[in-house]
Amino acid sequence: MSTRTKTFLSAFLLLGLATLSSAMAQVTRVVVFPFDADATSQAYQLGLASALQRSLNQIPGVFSPPVGDTALVANRAVAVGADVDQTVGRLFDASALVTGQVSLAGGGVRAVVNVDIAGGTQTIDVSGADPAAVAVGVALGVADIIAPTLSSAARAAVEATASDTPSLPSLAQAGLSASGLPGASVADLDAATQLDPDSAWARSEHAKALALAGSVQAAVDTAIAAGAMAPGDAEVQATIGVVLSSAGRVDEATAAFAASLAVNPAHAIALAGRASISGDAAARSTDLQAAVDAYPRFVDAHIRLAAQQADPVRSLQTLRRAESYAPDSLLLRSTVMELLLELGDTSSALAYLQQSLTDPLARSAGLYALARGLPASMATQALAIIEAGQATYPDSTELVVARADVLLQAGRPDEALTLLQPIYDANPGNASVGNLLAVTKARMGDIDGARVIFEAQRGQGASVDRALAELYVAAGRAGAALELLEPLAAEAPDDAQLQALLGTALVRTGRLDEGQAALENALAIEPDHALARRSLSLLEQQRELTRGDQIAFSEEAGAAFQQGLYALDVSDYTAAAAAFARSRAIEENALTAFYHGYARQLAGDTDGAVDDYLLALDTFGESDIVLNNLGYAYLELGRYDLAGDYLNRAAAANPANAQVHLNLGLYHFALQRYPQAITAFEEAIRLDPSLQTAASSLIEASRERAGQ
Repeated sequence: MSTRTKTFLSAFLLLGLATLSSAMAQVTRVVVFPFDADATSQAYQLGLASALQRSLNQIPGVFSPPVGDTALVANRAVAVGADVDQTVGRLFDASALVTGQVSLAGGGVRAVVNVDIAGGTQTIDVSGADPAAVAVGVALGVADIIAPTLSSAARAAVEATASDTPSLPSLAQAGLSASGLPGASVADLDAATQLDPDSAWARSEHAKALALAGSVQAAVDTAIAAGAMAPGDAEVQATIGVVLSSAGRVDEATAAFAASLAVNPAHAIALAGRASISGDAAARSTDLQAAVDAYPRFVDAHIRLAAQQADPVRSLQTLRRAESYAPDSLLLRSTVMELLLELGDTSSALAYLQQSLTDPLARSAGLYALARGLPASMATQALAIIEAGQATYPDSTELVVARADVLLQAGRPDEALTLLQPIYDANPGNASVGNLLAVTKARMGDIDGARVIFEAQRGQGASVDRALAELYVAAGRAGAALELLEPLAAEAPDDAQLQALLGTALVRTGRLDEGQAALENALAIEPDHALARRSLSLLEQQRELTRGDQIAFSEEAGAAFQQGLYALDVSDYTAAAAAFARSRAIEENALTAFYHGYARQLAGDTDGAVDDYLLALDTFGESDIVLNNLGYAYLELGRYDLAGDYLNRAAAANPANAQVHLNLGLYHFALQRYPQAITAFEEAIRLDPSLQTAASSLIEASRERAGQ
């Protein structure tokens, strides 16, 4: 990413959005709170509120989000001392807020419902003998307030959905499931469908629960049955569309979403569902935009809409707009962080996290824990953020794990172990703790200890061995990885990932010819396999540096060297430099010195990199790779005299090295020798056409400055 783009992103993130999207589509957004209910009528708290919410979604141009989301925002507002109605109204961009109170009354129940709309409050008072009767009265009353010109057909659809409300024994579970809050069980919803076999609502919620539990065929069968019972219910059809889509039944899911949107074109769930299976990019974007217009807090739709954007700045704009409505979404915050880190803009990622933590609605233990995703070069800042989080959330295990992760990446595994071991001993079923503890033990050389923890978490078998081998490769324990990978790869010679892992481990243990064969095999199976390509490139580089000689490492020096290579693979240059430094402290080695310099240069320590490259050059002589890196380092430092000397020596050592010619072009460009720069850039492109994009803009700039 260019410096100009980084600067723009930094300013954008620090200042936030100057304006919010004020041109939301014309959707009437009605937010229904859970109703107040005494102990004897608790089923109505979510049950009647969800019955109303579902009924309102039958009205064209109206959308009422799940009641559970309203509850979460209201609770969050209370926790931070914010005005509940104002906060909910703002975050949902609500046209109307609906609250209610339910109490027993003469053998049935009484519901008093308030609708805050257009600056005033209107009240509905409904009594009935059963949930369906009360739901019909409440739904029709609210519908008349929010849509006074409602057509007779739409009014009939509202009444039909409210009439589908199950009986009191099933109401609590149906309401809980529809709300989106956790706790609904397959067994309870199965019982609800047995008690209320004619309720499409109960049956569609049962289908959803089955799908979430992994019972795909049962979920599909139940969804199809629910859809047949209520072909004109927008809520039922949207729910079964999601279930059928998750099961890969695309045609049936498409039909269900179409049925839902035929009733209410503003149904956000159906819009996002249709977008998820559409093959038309423009149609996907249109549906996702309509979904977030109807339901501004629809985080999943915002994230998918951001992914549709053509460039990262637009993606960030989309995500930042979403924050205006979902500041409490950890998923949204982590997605922004990941995007910034993928772009290499670590300073903006840090600034963004620090800024996010100033918002009381956003602040949580999980948000502080996002600091673990910062690169090792920011370990000090990451630890400071996590420590601040621990002061606020002293009982958070998540923050202890985050702290241990930062320490591990900073090359302090003993401190990470001290934090993780007691937590794991107290709760061995905690997968996040167990996995990180296994990585820590592997990093420290305790292979047996890592295996015990890993197998306790995941069981045994080929899939576990494969995952464990990946852990060992990442931990710099390629020898331990080979014990697992060799038999696995022999049994599955056509598995590109296994062959790539095997080749990587072989190369890192010095078995270069065997490693090359495995990596080439992986690329023959899958030509674009990223790990195989990176490892093969690294192998070729090592061979050119060492002239094919084997470089021997002691066990611990080799492990640290491998850890450095892995950190380079994932672009964590500070962690790589620290690992190579550990390897050199154990055993000095010219190859390690070269990679140490490379990592330091990428991490911004160009002066330190020069010293390492000079040491490597003493061993590797006129290596064009070392000479090129030295020349570029001196170019960064402004020592053009030395830069030119080393780059010309590199070109003499290997005239076919395209990167050398690219750097020579930069050297001449810096000295305003534009004709020579153009010649060098053109030669770089001739030798390596993949440099066309980078070099063409430099050629254009050279010609412009040369007046050509």
